[in-house]
Amino acid sequence: MVYDIWGAWSTAVGPNAPLDDTCAPSGYQAGSAFSAIQAWTSAHFPAHQIILGTAAYGYSFHVPRSEALTSAGNIVAYPPFNASLQPTGDKWDDGPGLDQCGVQQRAGGIFEFWGLVDAKFLNANGTVAAANGIKYRYDNCSHTVSF
Repeated sequence: MVYDIWGAWSTAVGPNAPLDDTCAPSGYQAGSAFSAIQAWTSAHFPAHQIILGTAAYGYSFHVPRSEALTSAGNIVAYPPFNASLQPTGDKWDDGPGLDQCGVQQRAGGIFEFWGLVDAKFLNANGTVAAANGIKYRYDNCSHTVSF
């Protein structure tokens, strides 16, 4: 399982399901497909018996523009976010409200695959389709996209 590596519990925005993190700065190496498979095979687990599960969804975060973009207008890697302003995700996301125990919960902030397509972040085939004015960044280390 290689998902939920970074989320609302983290101190910064990072890749939800990184394929690799060995080239990330040391403080941001939280786990990846590569490191998981390496750990299992180093423990003598047969590689042919490993099945990799990865995410088909993403999380939304409230990142102030001043923290989200470089002076050149490019998306910053691992920016801090304001967890108290969690944006609501797609139409399948749990909105803010009381849970079954009466405890106030924030919005989940989750965008399922089809929610990413509906919001025009992705094309139906999974390729990036950022709408005009929406910035995105492909991370060559984790092999993930940030919007």
